[in-house]
This record gives sequence, structure tokens and C-alpha cells, in this order.
Amino acid sequence: MSQIPGVGPTTPPRSHRTPLIGWCLLIVLALALPACTAGLQVGIADGDLTGDVAEGEEVNFTLTIAGLPPAADALVLETDLVPVEGTPLFSLEGTGNVTNSTPFTVPLPAATTPVTIAVAGQAPTAAQVQQCGAVTLVTYDPRLSGYAYYRVRFTDDDGNRLAESDTRVFSLTVAAIEEFNEKLNAISDPFMDTYLQDLFDKGLVREANTLADHERSQESVVPVLWTVGGIIVAAVVALVLGIWIGGREPGGEEE
Repeated sequence: MSQIPGVGPTTPPRSHRTPLIGWCLLIVLALALPACTAGLQVGIADGDLTGDVAEGEEVNFTLTIAGLPPAADALVLETDLVPVEGTPLFSLEGTGNVTNSTPFTVPLPAATTPVTIAVAGQAPTAAQVQQCGAVTLVTYDPRLSGYAYYRVRFTDDDGNRLAESDTRVFSLTVAAIEEFNEKLNAISDPFMDTYLQDLFDKGLVREANTLADHERSQESVVPVLWTVGGIIVAAVVALVLGIWIGGREPGGEEE
């Protein structure tokens, strides 16, 4: 067929392969998306993991770990909790696998089914007591934060650590430190405040508390004395004014 002069060649119809390829790509992405977004999931049951825990307080909870990495050959679980006598620190559900040691290594089966582990322990103690003759030194670990309820990580069959991990932390609260700080807050003398804090930090806890109690009692007496003195002075002034005013009133002067 001859081409009409002045008219370009007719544009052939667009191929239907482009929409078909697009649909194929969408299907592949839809199938791959769940595998990409599942990831590691650590669920907590049978326990309330608060941000602050008193030293020595018992803590019990259950971990359910899902979304295990396909390349993982072992799960490694650690904690800063310490064992309670008569109760295992870690118990792997569905097996007799229990231990008081941390870290706890659990070989993973080929199937990536969730793993459930019960954790039962208590928060560590911050105080360290040392007897030096007649003097008892009690020092406290300056690290009161960053303790771990658990640290979950994974390794492959060569022992290499994988990127997937999860950690839950808490801080220690120490009643003896909080009570002493309350006493310091009630002392207005900056020198005594610094001096008592220095005694406490050096381990002379009993001595620091005794002096703090004495200082607080002394400071509480002074306002009372000032109040009583003020009342007496006010009474004397009122009496003098009363006599003076009474002497100036008519009939108050001597004949």
C-alpha cells in the first residue's frame, strides 16, 4: 500500500505486554511483602515489666519469640536478673530444658515456629557490705540503670551473630539511697549537705544517717525558738504600748 504524501507512517498499536509485566511485578511484591515485614516479634505475658525495680524484688514473666530469622541456628537469651532459690531462671516451654545460667542457648529446629521461655528471677542487689574492724562499710554500685530483663539474639550454624535482636531494660531503685536523699533535702546547710553525702559515698552509711538525723533535729529546734522569742517580744511591745497609750488618755494623768 502506497504512503500518502505528506503523511507520516502510522503509529502501530501499543503492545499489551507492558500491563501484563506490571501485574506480574505487583503479584511478586505482594507475595514478598509479608516475608519482609514479619520480622522478629517478642511478646511478654504473665508479667509487668516496669521501668524501675526495687533491688531484690522478684520478677517473673514469659517470653514468646516469633518471626525467627531463617538463617538462625540458635537463640541466645541473657538477663541481669539473678536466680531465686528453688526456681530455675529459664524454662523452655514444652521441654525439660531449664537452667540457672545466663546466657541460655536454645538450638532452633528447622521450622521457624515460635519459642516460649519462662523467666523467673529477682533484681540484683546494689549494696556491697565490707567489715573493717568495728566499722561497717556499705557501698552502692553507681550503676543503677541499664539492667536487662532480657537480651535476645541469634547465631547461625557457624556461631556468627545475626543482626536480629531485642532488649528490654530497667533501673534499680534502692530504698536506703532514697531515704538518705530525703534527709539531705531537709538540711539547709550546704556544707553539711556536701559533708554527709561524702560520708555516705565512702561507705559510712550508718554514720551519715545518724549525723543527718541530728542535723535535721537541730534545724527544727531553731524555728521554734525564734517563734517563741517573737511571741514574747510582741507581748512586751504590746504591754509597753498599752501602758503608754493608757497614760495619754483623759483621766489617765495624775492630778
